[in-house]
Amino acid sequence: ETDLILTFNISMHRSWWMENGPGCMVTSVTPAPDWAPEDHRYITVSGCFLEYQYIEVAHSSLQIILA
Repeated sequence: ETDLILTFNISMHRSWWMENGPGCMVTSVTPAPDWAPEDHRYITVSGCFLEYQYIEVAHSSLQIILA
């Protein structure tokens, strides 16, 4: 019933690369909407050189090759 097992309670199904990609600027949105869980940040991300989906694919491909 919880996402604790799949996400280790560190994200709301967001990619790590979404916030930490090359050139990405993360801006906290305050106040957070009422529906946002208390232990999660509500943010906007802009200025990324590559969309996080492309980085995820490259990262996964490299892991497959190395495996």
